[in-house]
Amino acid sequence: MPIAPLLQRFVDDELKRSADLISKTLAATLEQLRQPRDHLLTASERQHYFGLVQSLQQNQALYQRSFVDALRKLVLAELEPQAADTTGAGPLSLGGLELMDETRVESDIEISRAIQQIDTGAEWELRELQTFTSTLRGQAHVTAESNPLRPQSYARALWQAATALPIAPVQQVILLRVSATVIAGFLRLAFAAACTRLESQGVTPGIYRTVVIAPGAGREEPPEMDVTRPGALDGLMRSMPGGLVAGAGAPEAKRRAMPMAAPALEQALLRVEELLSRMPVAAPAGAADTETPQLAQHRAALIATTGETVDRQIIELLSRLFETILSDRSLPAGLHAVIARMQVSALRIALLDPGMLDAYDHPVWVLMDRIVSTTTAYPHAGDPRLQALLRFCETLVGDMASEPQQDTALYRRSLARLDGFLAEQLRQQQTAAQPTIQSLIKAEEAEQLQRNLSSRLVEQMVPIQASGVIRRFVTSTWARVLTESVMHSGHQSEQTAGFLKAVDDLLWSLKLPSHPQSRQRLLALLPGLLQRLRDGMALIKLPAPEQQAVLDELMKVHSEALKPGARSEPTAGEENLTPEEIVRRMREEVAVEPEPLDTPGFSDSLIDLGSMETVPAALMNASAEEPGRDAPGWVKNMAIGERYRLFLHGAWTQVQLLWRSEQGRFLLFAGETPLHTHSVSQRALERLRDAQLLTPLYAHSLIQRAVDGMLRNLARPT
Repeated sequence: MPIAPLLQRFVDDELKRSADLISKTLAATLEQLRQPRDHLLTASERQHYFGLVQSLQQNQALYQRSFVDALRKLVLAELEPQAADTTGAGPLSLGGLELMDETRVESDIEISRAIQQIDTGAEWELRELQTFTSTLRGQAHVTAESNPLRPQSYARALWQAATALPIAPVQQVILLRVSATVIAGFLRLAFAAACTRLESQGVTPGIYRTVVIAPGAGREEPPEMDVTRPGALDGLMRSMPGGLVAGAGAPEAKRRAMPMAAPALEQALLRVEELLSRMPVAAPAGAADTETPQLAQHRAALIATTGETVDRQIIELLSRLFETILSDRSLPAGLHAVIARMQVSALRIALLDPGMLDAYDHPVWVLMDRIVSTTTAYPHAGDPRLQALLRFCETLVGDMASEPQQDTALYRRSLARLDGFLAEQLRQQQTAAQPTIQSLIKAEEAEQLQRNLSSRLVEQMVPIQASGVIRRFVTSTWARVLTESVMHSGHQSEQTAGFLKAVDDLLWSLKLPSHPQSRQRLLALLPGLLQRLRDGMALIKLPAPEQQAVLDELMKVHSEALKPGARSEPTAGEENLTPEEIVRRMREEVAVEPEPLDTPGFSDSLIDLGSMETVPAALMNASAEEPGRDAPGWVKNMAIGERYRLFLHGAWTQVQLLWRSEQGRFLLFAGETPLHTHSVSQRALERLRDAQLLTPLYAHSLIQRAVDGMLRNLARPT
């Protein structure tokens, strides 16, 4: 869809002002960093802020340029979201997949906090701006999506600017946290000024289409209704204008034994059905969804054909229900026609089977809900999975319309057909993901091996006096080295044998007896040992600073051991420790969850949130009543094929569970685009669920959402 010229001009103008925005933000951020406040920096982070200030002062131009460039790209992507649709990009190369580690997760959490900080700081000005941008887009309703200048774009631009600087990761987090607090105030003024400029240009803002009850109108807010209970929809009929009085018509409805509809009503239904059958199965490109024929357009004519109070109420209810469903803007293009063709069939069954109004799990509602929930799970219109599903639903509804007997059994059979199609679609995705699944199987084997090796190395380190740096290196880092070598070269390879010998030599060198022959042996041993240690650290791509820290620590130990008469001394505070206490301390120093191996076979992300101490700010206002107490059990019961909302890569995404490893440690999800998958550890999912960052895709059924919409419509003053 082409961008409205007025909107394009507005966005270009605001982007030109971004250089001044980041300049003022930088100056205020530097001032904040020079005088840090306790609520902005933790005690462990304060030691980094001096170097941060120095680097930021030396790289001001780089920081500002990175922000401006990143913001432009992010805003333009929001302006044209279809440009980000990668459904036609083809298979993703395994060699180019991105691993998600704890450092990346922590940065995502900080980005989401920054988003919340900006959104909260400029909340009212942002809402006002959305009324203008919705008008510039020509929308009749105000939506947050209409505004391309969103808090997430500014927060991510701040993060990209921070990562462009030559500073440590913890300093990048500090910079993002402080700058987000600062920019929130400036954006509040910027958004207000933007609204003023648009208004001066003659742009009349759109209005919120929300419930506004006039004071003293005497209209009470309708009570919330649980549509999952029996008779809920039947009860809703009584809340409608002219509805049934409690007990006046309900018994009659219960006694009806599915009679034939009155002749006049039957003729009216046939006419409506004929009109619906003439509509195109798929809406033509560019056609407005609001043009879809609806029962509501023929409500008066249908009601006039029957004298039965119950029939009139059922017609009123069903027409309003479909009207609400078909007005949902989130329905994919083409689905409106599918749902519209089910209107007369559903009405016939409701007229003949009052039990349809007793519960939301009637086959009619279940089929409609399944069609809507599965199609709306694909957010990209060009997704071939969505297109195939829509084509099947069109065929399914067409076959249903041609059946002479419209009854509950027909909907049960149709539901079974739809489930069969979805199962086949799931199998196709699982087949396409087999390379990733095989890689994850190997990853689980590697993780188990690493755990076992780490446990053995902890036991071998018990009688040895060593610093924490060396202990962690032996029990954790070298366990990774051995695992990597075994998984890629085999346990009998020359490389693995060399790394195993390095363990024996290293442990011997750490408890060297004070004897001249021992010192001579150590002198001959050190060159080869150090080379094997370097080779192992290079194999797992251990960062250079960590490699150097280990080598420096070993140099101190070996230099002391080579001195005549030198003896190993216990580490301070460990002279009186029992072997059990030493083992306990060493196990605490070893990561409970070993870092994932950097194997190229993973899919797009493999995350472990073992050290995640913070919660994305998007959930700070979430209901405390949301169940999270039994996260392990909830994750264990996640079903293959079910769809969920998952907070990943700093944003919410819709996923479908494709596969779970044999031991349950890794789960594979299909992403929002074809062949885009996410590999997530079980422990990570448990933490996400506990933090309410993992939820079912739909907490409420289609019918429940439609009933809620009807209640809101009924609450509006006439």
